[in-house]
Amino acid sequence: MEDENTFGLWEGQCQACEMWTRVNDMSLCEECDAKIQRDLIRARAWEYVAAAFGLDKEGRERLRAEVIRQYGAANELIVDR
Repeated sequence: MEDENTFGLWEGQCQACEMWTRVNDMSLCEECDAKIQRDLIRARAWEYVAAAFGLDKEGRERLRAEVIRQYGAANELIVDR
């Protein structure tokens, strides 16, 4: 049996897209959480990226290159100022 509740612990409004759905501890839906993770990878903010945990410098750069290859270099959620 597949668990339907695989993301987030709460039902609520996403702080980024404003959809009502399951959200995580930052009040982000699954889609917006993925976007912010990719933005953090682009910014090399490794201390905030779970996917970078345990990777060496070359592994983190490969992860960043893959994100940019798949999703582009522009941020999806974080606004550059």
